[in-house]
Amino acid sequence: MRLDTLTTRSRHLALFERYGALLTEHQHEVLDLTLRSDWSLAEIADHQGTSRAAVHDIVRRSTEALEEYERRLGLLAEAGRRRRKVASLERELAGLKQRVAELER
Repeated sequence: MRLDTLTTRSRHLALFERYGALLTEHQHEVLDLTLRSDWSLAEIADHQGTSRAAVHDIVRRSTEALEEYERRLGLLAEAGRRRRKVASLERELAGLKQRVAELER
């Protein structure tokens, strides 16, 4: 997966917010700089005194770990199902309120 696409980046950020605490401190710091602070790989490498390739490898392995956590635990998918169900119930409730209002007239 490429980090430069908006949907992939949004997904990785959501996964990071959900599972970031499960990463090592170093992985957490690098992904935080990449996803939240929007630092480039070169900026992170300079900040940490390492190579761009090393930072790229950490980002890749960390996002793979986040995807694996989601595959095993499914918290992000479950939250999406709940949001869709709540939206459906809200639409249903609005329809019922409208029917009650019509009957009261």
